Amino acid sequence: MKTILLFLSLLLTSLVALSQVSANQIDDFEDGTTQDWIIGSPSSAVSPPANVTTDGPDGVDDNYLTYTSTPPESGGAGSKMVIFNAGAQWSSNYISEGIVAIKFDVRVLTNDLNLRIAFQGPNGKRICTTNAVNVIAGSGWQPVTIPISASDFTSVGGSGAVSISDALAAVNTMRILSSNSPTWANPDVVVSTINLDNITASTTLSTQELQVQNEFEISPNPATSKLNINLSQNLDNATITVYDILGKKVYFKEVNGLNSSIDVSRWNSGVYLVRISTSQQTLTKRFVKQ
Repeated sequence: MKTILLFLSLLLTSLVALSQVSANQIDDFEDGTTQDWIIGSPSSAVSPPANVTTDGPDGVDDNYLTYTSTPPESGGAGSKMVIFNAGAQWSSNYISEGIVAIKFDVRVLTNDLNLRIAFQGPNGKRICTTNAVNVIAGSGWQPVTIPISASDFTSVGGSGAVSISDALAAVNTMRILSSNSPTWANPDVVVSTINLDNITASTTLSTQELQVQNEFEISPNPATSKLNINLSQNLDNATITVYDILGKKVYFKEVNGLNSSIDVSRWNSGVYLVRISTSQQTLTKRFVKQ
């Protein structure tokens, strides 16, 4: 009997050890499920989290997760841009596993999002990343890195006796949300669709991804007749593609130099997206044609 109890105890310990966050784990959705990503009230959403079988960042047959929020007047969880995971694979000790960032591929439709990571730990302690990553709607798949060391968070609820480090050492729920300021319960009420793939518990930070906003400049903005584009030296052999706000391609050019200009004098007034692409990365900025 003692032998059986010892075996069961060892088996339970093994299962617990396996069912917790681990360094460099990835939710890639290739199993056809949502991998336990949900919202608070699925019935109130236009499109609760669902697995899509193709058109992920790797193209045909690459699965990804999608979620569409409801119109603001509908209220409830479905009107907020937040998904969460209380599954075992995103719980437990992030510090001991050496996890310093959450990385994922994201595509946003309809309205821009300000993405953050939020965790809940012991005694309801809730923390949210202080700085948001702005993702422009209609800019296609983008790689995102959100640092999650203790210094990257703001406390947003729960016991004051529990520190941010304590929360990171005993996470029980993880959220990906959009908000203008750090929060847990009050993400943006916004109509938008978010596509997510390759959600990764990363042990490294990518400097290139964290500094993408400085990789190219456009001027003047707004523009009336000519738009100037200045690329950094990291963006050699790039292509420039411009889309209107509906996602229609209106301009394309391969460039070898660092400085280019586009005649926009005949374009309709409105908002456009300038996309710079190389073999290693894709960057997008918005400009207004007056």
